[in-house]
Amino acid sequence: MAKNKTNSSAVRALIEVSITPQKDLGFDNIAERIYSYPQVKSCYLVSGGYDLLVVVEGESIQTVADFVAAKLSSMANVRQTATHFLLRKYKEEGQVFKHPKSERRQNISY
Repeated sequence: MAKNKTNSSAVRALIEVSITPQKDLGFDNIAERIYSYPQVKSCYLVSGGYDLLVVVEGESIQTVADFVAAKLSSMANVRQTATHFLLRKYKEEGQVFKHPKSERRQNISY
């Protein structure tokens, strides 16, 4: 995978992570361990049903899934993850992405 800032052919996923905070350390130590992986592009402490929102990038859906299974889900204090793969960009960082309109389906008559 190219080392440029954003690789347009890379697969991105948003991963919600539920963790058990460590006594006297809270979320910071676990977040630091997670964001240290090169696959992790962003890591946020969030409100709601999960504690962290982690943005991961990989060469394929399988490489992202392998990272979640082998590294993230198996990490001590990680209770649960939910992975959401990005399928299409409509707008990112203020930039709107125009997608060509798909061809209309032909009417089928019998």
